[in-house]
Amino acid sequence: MNTPTTFWRDLFPGSLRNRIIVLACCVSLLTSIALGVLLVMRTTSISYDLAVENVAHETQLVALDFKCAYNEIENDAFVISRTPPIQGMLRSAESNHIDPRDGSTTDQWRERLEAIFASIMNARTSYTQIRYIGAHNDGRELVRVNRHDDGFEMVPVSLLQTKSEESYFQKALTLEPGEAYFSKVTYNRELGQLDSELVPTLRVVVPIFDLDGEIFGMVVINADYAAMLRRRFEAINITRNIIVSNESGDYMEQLSDGTVADLRYHNGGSGEGDELLAALLPGKERGSDSWVARTGDELIYSVRMPISERLDDSHLIMSIRVPNDELFAGANQIRKEGILLALLLIALSLGAAAWAATELTGPLLRMTRSVREASHSGDVPDLPVGRDDEIGELAVAFQSLAQNLTGSEAQIRAIFGNVVDGVFTVDEAGAIQSYNSSSERMFGFPFEDVIGQDIGLLMPDEIFTQYDRRLNEARESGAEDTIGVTCEVVGNRQDGSVFPMEVSVSKVDAGGQIMFVGIVRDITERKQMDTIKSEFVSTVNHELRTPLTSIQAALGILQKMLQGKVGPKEERLLDISLEGTQRLGLLVNDILDVEKIAAGKMEFYPETCEMVGLVTDIVERHQSLAEKYRVIFRLDTQIPNAHCRVDPSRFNQALVNLLSNAAKFSPEGEPVGIEIAEQADNRIRISVSDTGPGIPAAFRNKIFQRFAQADSSATRSTGGSGLGLNITKTIIETLDGEISFESVEGQGTTFTIVLPTCANAEKTGDTKWQAA
Repeated sequence: MNTPTTFWRDLFPGSLRNRIIVLACCVSLLTSIALGVLLVMRTTSISYDLAVENVAHETQLVALDFKCAYNEIENDAFVISRTPPIQGMLRSAESNHIDPRDGSTTDQWRERLEAIFASIMNARTSYTQIRYIGAHNDGRELVRVNRHDDGFEMVPVSLLQTKSEESYFQKALTLEPGEAYFSKVTYNRELGQLDSELVPTLRVVVPIFDLDGEIFGMVVINADYAAMLRRRFEAINITRNIIVSNESGDYMEQLSDGTVADLRYHNGGSGEGDELLAALLPGKERGSDSWVARTGDELIYSVRMPISERLDDSHLIMSIRVPNDELFAGANQIRKEGILLALLLIALSLGAAAWAATELTGPLLRMTRSVREASHSGDVPDLPVGRDDEIGELAVAFQSLAQNLTGSEAQIRAIFGNVVDGVFTVDEAGAIQSYNSSSERMFGFPFEDVIGQDIGLLMPDEIFTQYDRRLNEARESGAEDTIGVTCEVVGNRQDGSVFPMEVSVSKVDAGGQIMFVGIVRDITERKQMDTIKSEFVSTVNHELRTPLTSIQAALGILQKMLQGKVGPKEERLLDISLEGTQRLGLLVNDILDVEKIAAGKMEFYPETCEMVGLVTDIVERHQSLAEKYRVIFRLDTQIPNAHCRVDPSRFNQALVNLLSNAAKFSPEGEPVGIEIAEQADNRIRISVSDTGPGIPAAFRNKIFQRFAQADSSATRSTGGSGLGLNITKTIIETLDGEISFESVEGQGTTFTIVLPTCANAEKTGDTKWQAA
């Protein structure tokens, strides 16, 4: 595999000077490209942001201008609603068609209102119809004036229509005083049929209320929507590509040359299928007040503006389209100037790099020739150690390197020869390559008798078998370079005796040659201490058991004899003493079990047992645990029966440990759940759940260790030695089972035992097992 250095040489062959020049050229080119890209991105971004800001401001102003058209219609409707004829007709309608105030009849007020309608329509050329509609009598029109080509038509009472079925009439009935309603743009309807002229019409409706606050009627102004928009386009006089649309999909567009296109009316208000509307109203931004849409060659900025200040149920959408060429004109100019500047920088960099490369590499070439000549002649090379730059420092360092090599070699040899532990190296074939003095003292073989010999002379080959196994596992996981093996084996001395030792082996790459380095430590003394410790613990436990049994029996007899004859304080002292001896007895038993496990002497007598009955019997026999800690044992058997090959006594010990822990740590009155269920692969699951404080996350990897306690103070207050779960795990695994747990702090813990099932016919005579 090529290293980065060889790759660089292959990519740019030639002298160091040429490589420096090429490197400078590449750096200049890459820097120029990077700066150019950054410059283009920044200028493009800034140009875009400024253009969007300007277009946004312009769009807001145009939208406000167009909104004035809606405000104008709305204001006209409110002015009409407050004119005297409206109120006069209201009063006359309530007084038998005669106004009690001045004696005017309803017909007289109607004529006056028709004159007002005609006057307003004469001023507003886009108005096609103004009506005064009553709220009752099926929404009958009370006054109506139509626009015709030759003037205005005052519609006779006999030709007035009812409008209760129209949507704008229904909407007006829900309005409050001071509110106005703008309808969607639709074709006008007369007598339930579409008007033959098919004029897209916008309606504004203002309700009229009587003195009691009840709606009496409404003023409705019909406007030619296309004429209204076109008049506004002519008034703003802006040469931009502007589109004004509404949420129904009706829009009118002014091109950039000032030409105004016809109104695009979408009957039904869908607007679907129109590519321009799809750009103006992107679905993801329909709820925004303003948004930007980008097409292939232009930017479209849109503003959504409510039509009415009182009701937010109709909106005007104003959009301005700006070509990309106009948006990025400044950025394109900066880009051209940046390219010219980059070319100039590259040319200057090449010239500077050629001069610098010559100045820097000249002394190195002379120093290289001197070292090469000295390597042939054996003389001291003539190095420029007097220079006060990096080349001078390199010369001084190179000169001292040879002097330091000899000293370093002697130092390494001294350390290797005097380290306390034995150190040796072997090659891939297992031949010993080095062997320090501590190894000579440990094995008794002199240096010259082991060099080149197989490592089996000193120790069994199993250490390397283990190493090969670990190496294969590491190769699969991708961690081969970090593999090392430490194990305890028996070493061979020259006199034929053996001794226990701890050996660690790791692989190293010594200049392309694979070597194995081993470190050996004589652990004879440690083994003796372990034996003494085990014997001491066993002796102490056996010596404690007999007096503890006597003390416990004596305290029990004394408690029964003195029951009711002494005060509560004395009875409490006896209870505490008896409980303490019981706990000490359990601790002694646990320690003895742990020692038996360590020595491989814990005996098992397995038999085929019906597990539902066995678990039920254990739970029932230990209800005293539930009573002691004031909890409830709740057994749930989800299978009728299942048979497993277990030692009933040892399984009882394991399950009682779990029941005891669950009872200790559960709040008073809470249930402890015991569940027996079937699991896949012919196995059953026995779980014990509590609602206690849970197991801290930092302690979970130590839960099955000896003397493990998550909180020493809390554990001791509830009782326990920290050995129960370790013993339980050993028992279950000896029975070919598995034990695991799940815990949530503050909610509780569940321990789960999984055991393989067997057929009832498999029951045979007892066979003694021993825990490994």
